[in-house]
Amino acid sequence: MTESSTSSSSDYGVACKLCGCQDAVLYHEQGYRRLLSCRGCGLLFAHPLPDESEKEETERQAYVGEVLPEAAEFFESCNADFVEDEIVRGFRRVLRLLEQGRGQGRLLDVGAGTGLFMHLAREQGWQIKGLDLCELSREKARAEFGVEVDVGDFRSAPYQPESFDCITMLDVLEHSLDPAAFLARALELLKPGGLLYVAVPNQRSLLANLVDRWIWLGLPARRWFLERLYVSPHIFYFHPRLLKRALEDAGFEVVSVRGGNVYLGRYRLPWWMRVPLEVILNLGTLVGRSARIQALARRPVD
Repeated sequence: MTESSTSSSSDYGVACKLCGCQDAVLYHEQGYRRLLSCRGCGLLFAHPLPDESEKEETERQAYVGEVLPEAAEFFESCNADFVEDEIVRGFRRVLRLLEQGRGQGRLLDVGAGTGLFMHLAREQGWQIKGLDLCELSREKARAEFGVEVDVGDFRSAPYQPESFDCITMLDVLEHSLDPAAFLARALELLKPGGLLYVAVPNQRSLLANLVDRWIWLGLPARRWFLERLYVSPHIFYFHPRLLKRALEDAGFEVVSVRGGNVYLGRYRLPWWMRVPLEVILNLGTLVGRSARIQALARRPVD
């Protein structure tokens, strides 16, 4: 850990958003924020939390590449001329999983991004709805795919209870200001027996663990690695057991929690970065410490 890892989160007047515990240690210091690790449940979270307007601006910056240039390049590649690569195949696998567990119906994609996932779902016969915090998402989705994305905070979005058969959160929960509230809202909006699919980065992946150790040891470019692994749009960092617990605490029946990998094909990375990343990501999958967590949960039938 860092030299300040014995500091308690009570010094900052904050409680864990998942378990309410006020006992945490400093995990990393980023200057503009701290990353704290909850001693109660293991959740890693940013402090201080941005307010809603700051969060909206951070998401806009990520979309246009002011946070990470390669992220903007990824968004740009999600257009009407998309190729059938591993990103698209992964989206199709999610849709098949939902169809097998629930059948087609009304689907809400939270964090709709470019609208590509919504487009694929509509092609396969789903009744689609999308929501995103960023106005640029609505513009992109409409221009590229002709799908309509609502803009706003999921916690207060004006949807009727029990109005969706399935809800997807693909790399969204780590961006939220209150993940427990997000999951509670998803439970409210799903019909009994409805499915929630969540995908988030795995804080205990092999890649994250290696980068953490690099940073703690103060090795060359530690600041660069710190800002690349813990990007400003991400607020909360999960591990598999914690995500399962969060879903159960929200009232869901957890169907499955499994690992997933990161596809680098759409990112313009130099070879000296791409090659070791691919090796570490694949090795992480082999040893059960994949870079992503993918969970499927069901609202209990009343």
